[in-house]
Order: sequence, then structure tokens, then C-alpha cells
Amino acid sequence: MNNVNKELPRALTIEELKNRVGKPVFVIATTAEFKNKTAWYVVSKIDESKVDNENSGYIEFTDCKYINFEAIHFFRFFDTEVSETELKEILEVEEKAKKKTGYERVGKRETFYTISSLKEIIKLIDYKFLGSDTEKRYEFASYFNDENLTENIARAERLKYQLRRYAALNGGIPSPSDWENTKSKKYYILYDYEDNGLDVCDRQSLKDFGQIYFKNEEACEKAIEIFKDELLWYFTEFREMLY
Repeated sequence: MNNVNKELPRALTIEELKNRVGKPVFVIATTAEFKNKTAWYVVSKIDESKVDNENSGYIEFTDCKYINFEAIHFFRFFDTEVSETELKEILEVEEKAKKKTGYERVGKRETFYTISSLKEIIKLIDYKFLGSDTEKRYEFASYFNDENLTENIARAERLKYQLRRYAALNGGIPSPSDWENTKSKKYYILYDYEDNGLDVCDRQSLKDFGQIYFKNEEACEKAIEIFKDELLWYFTEFREMLY
């Protein structure tokens, strides 16, 4: 199946699984945590008495295999056999549906990404414990559901930190009193999309949010030389959300 617009097999819920006692069920693990269960296998029956509580316990199959409820989100159950390609398409459709911008909250026990103080990516599981570090990360917007987006944000933030430090150590960053002096020039880096090039521009009284300003024009020009590759990436390739 190569067309994701075709109707794809649907995963069974726990409740639907109860009703399939005595019928074949196809099971597959879908994450790296269960590498030893990546192949399809068929079980002819499940023990109904073991699936009366969806919050604890386990599903037991007649061939002695069982899956703890705590791990149920790592698996998919189907009443018809699904190829590896079809499973990949199913998971892609599911991921696309919940990752519209890259900033949406993921489901319980699903993977999300955050950025450390060193501007490095950390992969975590969202357990939704109220008041936990996860809640703080979400509140302060260091919470993403897409790894590539997280890498982009971290890379852009590293560049801003580097430019800010370079400006501070090479002529300084304009202070609030410097901005009150609307006659003095403050310098910053811009990208001209008409000429496809980096350049130095100046401001006197208008200050942009989040912009890195230099007191010294030469330092600003030197920063372009030093960080040219990253600056070009930032202005021409950087994506701030999923499009």
C-alpha cells in the first residue's frame, strides 16, 4: 500500500480486544523499547478475565505471551494482518494528526523533546505529573513534539547566545540609556531577500523584539564573517514550526 489516502487498517482498542476472544489477533511492537517484538505474530485467543481493568494488570494470550497495561501504548493490535509498510503509513498519519505545528502537547507516556540549558536536545516521556518538570517545560515553551523542529530551535538559540556574547565582548551591547539617546546608532545583522545577502543595518529609536544589537559597527561586520554559515542557515533554512 503506497497511498496514505487509502483506508488504512485501524488499531483495536482494549475494549474491542475483549470482544475478540477466540478470534485471531495480530500484534506488533512499534517502538525501540520492544525491539525483540518487532515481527508480527498471531494469537488465537486472549483470556477475557485478565482485561476487565484498563488501568492495571495485563493482557494474557493462550500461547503464554502477555503485555502489561503499562506498556500497552507501545503496541498495536489488528484483526487483519498489516504489512510493515502499512504500519509505517498508519503511524505517520497518526503522528501528522497530532503534530500540526510541533508545539502541541503529546499524549500520556508519549515522547516529547525539550532543550537543555546548554541548548542541547533532551528526549523525554510525558507522564503528566502535575507540578513536575514536564509541566514547567510546557509552561515555559521548552516542549516540542517533533525532533527536527527541536533541533532547529536549539540551533537558532545557540546562535543568538553566541552573537549576544560576541557583541558584549566586542564593543558592547546598547544599554537602556543608549536607546533613550535617539541620536546614537545601534547596529544589527539583516538578510536582504532581494539581493540574497547579509548586511549591517542601524537603528536609532526603534528597537525590535529579540534582536541582537551592537554598539560597534565594525564588530557587527566581523560577527557576520565569523558566523556567516550559521546566519545564512538561520535566514534561509530555519523553520520555526511544522509547515
